[in-house]
Amino acid sequence: MYTDYAEMAGGKDKPKPCDTLATSSVKRKPNSNKIIIGCTTKIIFENVYETTNYKVKKFFEMHNHPLESIKERPYTKKTRKMSYSEKEFVVHASKSKIGPTMAHKIRAVLKGGYEYVGAKVTDYKNLRRGADRILCYKDDQIMINKMNDSRDHYPNYSFDFLRDEDMLAAMFWADEREKAFYAEFGEVISFNATFRTNKYKMVFVPFTAVNHHKKSVTIGAGLLSRETIESYEWLLKAFLRAHEGKAPKIVITDQDAAIKQAVESILPNSRHRLCMWHIKKKLQAKKEIYKGSWYCQYQHLGTKNGWELYKVEQLNKNSDLKTEFEK
Repeated sequence: MYTDYAEMAGGKDKPKPCDTLATSSVKRKPNSNKIIIGCTTKIIFENVYETTNYKVKKFFEMHNHPLESIKERPYTKKTRKMSYSEKEFVVHASKSKIGPTMAHKIRAVLKGGYEYVGAKVTDYKNLRRGADRILCYKDDQIMINKMNDSRDHYPNYSFDFLRDEDMLAAMFWADEREKAFYAEFGEVISFNATFRTNKYKMVFVPFTAVNHHKKSVTIGAGLLSRETIESYEWLLKAFLRAHEGKAPKIVITDQDAAIKQAVESILPNSRHRLCMWHIKKKLQAKKEIYKGSWYCQYQHLGTKNGWELYKVEQLNKNSDLKTEFEK
């Protein structure tokens, strides 16, 4: 009753959230520039003796602040409060790859106009972000528990992870078989980050080597939420911890600035080389690359007059061939 009265009079009501999609557990600063203090408006009911009826005992109607106008009501917390079905609609839209802005437009069409949708686009975005954080946190914990269980039950299993507040920032794992592969074939390794293909926007970073059958074998793997120098440094440190501090002699990667600096910092005694596949992909259209390019080392010299300068040096020590060309 008081809720209806407060709405008619222009006051504010503060109901407690009780649905499973509420994001109140996600800590954030209150986004409000208006605070009302000391308002004594209230209504008190008391039970009528020996009946199930109630009567008004006290009623204080005077407010110590101006009431909200009709134009301001669409922006009140009560009007913008989302029902459970509306929250469920936003979550299902998110699973269908529909963003909060488009979901708000669809909701307005279904309701017959934007004036019939209490929540604004900002509310949809906030709910989407809060729900994603809660779901990601639960899934992260499931993954960590599973990895810890594997470490407890399987011998020589390594697992390490890094948190950024309540989110999983990075993780690395390697089992006994992968460690055995590294012990035998770990002189030359390669690692690279794939595209962000999963719904958590994390990149998969596999570490590979080549065995005696010239087949690629996995010697560890990781997940990163950000491709920064610090993230790759943490990943390489976790890699070394898993393999008892044994560093490879040669590390092959693509031309990524963050990876390059991380390798130089964590693996200073390892030789860093670029992947030939990436080099061939960039230079395959150039006729200056001769057929023996697989036995050459490339070095980027810089840019001049809009052209990229490369230096190609043959790795065969018996030859004095050193060629410089323009791309």
